[in-house]
Amino acid sequence: MVIQDDIKDALDEGRSELVRVLATNRALPTVVAESSGSDLLGSSTPTFRIETPDGTSVADRQTRSQVVDALELRSEDDCEAIREEIRGHDAWDA
Repeated sequence: MVIQDDIKDALDEGRSELVRVLATNRALPTVVAESSGSDLLGSSTPTFRIETPDGTSVADRQTRSQVVDALELRSEDDCEAIREEIRGHDAWDA
């Protein structure tokens, strides 16, 4: 997956580069309906996917987990905030 490779490279460069790569590829985190996990303290957290506008998942489980950690996604509100940030990035319309 080409997009996944770009995402992995961006993870090494930092959060701002990750946001740029996601915007360039129009890939957004989405909450998986009726699916959740739990953190180390037992709190329920939603499960996320990284998808293109046509609904194609662009990251494997490990990469997705790294993206979730890098973007500090813990809730649906966090997800919506980062989606707005990605859509607002200059690379989104490039």
